[in-house]
Amino acid sequence: MRLYVFGAGGHAKVVVSTALSLGMSVEGIFDDDLEKQGSEVLGIKVIGTMADAQKKTPECGVLAVGNNKIRQKLAQSLKGWEWVTLIHPKAYVHPRAYLGVGTVVFAGVVIQPDVRVGVHSIINTGATVDHDCEIGDFVHLAPGVNLAGNVRIGEGTFVGIGTVILPGVKIGAWTTIGAGTVVREDLPSGVTAVGVPARIVKTPTNMRG
Repeated sequence: MRLYVFGAGGHAKVVVSTALSLGMSVEGIFDDDLEKQGSEVLGIKVIGTMADAQKKTPECGVLAVGNNKIRQKLAQSLKGWEWVTLIHPKAYVHPRAYLGVGTVVFAGVVIQPDVRVGVHSIINTGATVDHDCEIGDFVHLAPGVNLAGNVRIGEGTFVGIGTVILPGVKIGAWTTIGAGTVVREDLPSGVTAVGVPARIVKTPTNMRG
């Protein structure tokens, strides 16, 4: 399969590595950083900006941007592309799990039965997602995150490295959970939570203020 990658940062290295491990032909990378034009990520050349990509006849692509809001904006602005779901060959995804288009699953990940993951989400290196979890669109589970069974995570939420979320917990949309947090109770949308156990340190009101 011929594949184009959107984004040329550190996250793109893992996306490109995953695509190459699957035997895909990565044709080029698009990134808006002008200093990166002509550079390479794991031997794959940056061939233009996002505006250049919009002028190109759409083919198969994957978004390699870790920031959830930027990834959402790119998915909305890049029309006509066929978004590819990548699953590293050293990940385990149960046949009864469902992954939305554009989602990437990296090495060492375990996804158990009846998990549902939305579009353009990131299940990063070594994360585990137990049975019956529901993960929304544009979510990022950082490396080493562990979700117990029946966890619900809303759209756009970022779950920091090494976080543990206990069974049945519900997390709202566009929430940020800091590294190493243990989440024992539900969290609302739009907040930032850290600590063991998790405590809310920012709310939508004081973030705007």
